[in-house]
Amino acid sequence: MKNKDSNYDINDIFPKYIRDDFLFPLDSYRLFLEGLSIKPSAFYQKWSDVNVISIIDKYWKPNQKSDWKWSLTFPFFSLLENYINTINQPIVIGFSGLPGSGKSTLGFWIDSVARELSLDIKVISLDDFYLPAQEMDFAMKGNPWNVPRGFPGSHSLDLLHQSLDVFLKTGILRSPTFDKSLRDGKGDRSGWCELKSKILILEGWFVGCEPVSDLNNIDSLFEDKFNLSLSQDEKDYRSLIQESLIKYSKIWKKFDKIWHLKSSHFNNTILWKTQQEEEMIKIRGSGLKGNNLTDFIRMIQSSIPQQSLSFINADTTVQINQHRRIDKLLTTNYHF
Repeated sequence: MKNKDSNYDINDIFPKYIRDDFLFPLDSYRLFLEGLSIKPSAFYQKWSDVNVISIIDKYWKPNQKSDWKWSLTFPFFSLLENYINTINQPIVIGFSGLPGSGKSTLGFWIDSVARELSLDIKVISLDDFYLPAQEMDFAMKGNPWNVPRGFPGSHSLDLLHQSLDVFLKTGILRSPTFDKSLRDGKGDRSGWCELKSKILILEGWFVGCEPVSDLNNIDSLFEDKFNLSLSQDEKDYRSLIQESLIKYSKIWKKFDKIWHLKSSHFNNTILWKTQQEEEMIKIRGSGLKGNNLTDFIRMIQSSIPQQSLSFINADTTVQINQHRRIDKLLTTNYHF
């Protein structure tokens, strides 16, 4: 599997125990790395160095698969390091993925390793810009899913705009923090934080999602495929959400790049979100359950057209299956 231009065989670079964990063709992996301007040999040598391993292994979950490390985390972090070495001004990178897909886990790893290596990289969540409790309850009143938060329209967009604009000029971000376990799982702001960085990653489940102009046509076209059986109330409210997305799309324009952790099947988020809330209950003693969880999952499935969320216009797309195993890679070319 030689690349005639670079004259290397990727089988000779990556050991069998890594290659055997991949669910995608090795040739697509080679193209993926090259699309990110990553030289496979130097890339492998760096991330297999015993000194690096001693740092990064502290922040993995037990039994982390090689595909997640070598085809998502390490390439993404290598890209961030390249940015550190080449850019002069602060930048924002968007990271999108359905609830429970692993965004927060990845963000924690990146934050932790960047801190250990003294790199100016920080990760924040769109969720931290949720409206404070009283404003949130007013904004969410009457939604057909009876959820306390989550969809476009539940964030302080003026504050987010202002915070990102200041960051892009100064490298300093001041943002609220949101604790989803407060108020019996309805959540509320729990304080404020200030950070200084060169690269800011903003993650969220509909980050990069653009409004659609033909909502009714999309609903008709994909009704059989997704089998949602949308009620009239849901259809009407979805139109309001599309109006909100117009405002969010102005946020996306501030991004330098967008990465998309795409689900191979939209319904995977049912399992993922359930697992996520169970973990929150176990760790924090509070989270969504029962009808509240069912309603929240229904909101994820129906508040935004699934076709929009599945085909975000991302610079890099990493697709995962139900078990969060990576099965497809796609990127545009990066040049530094």
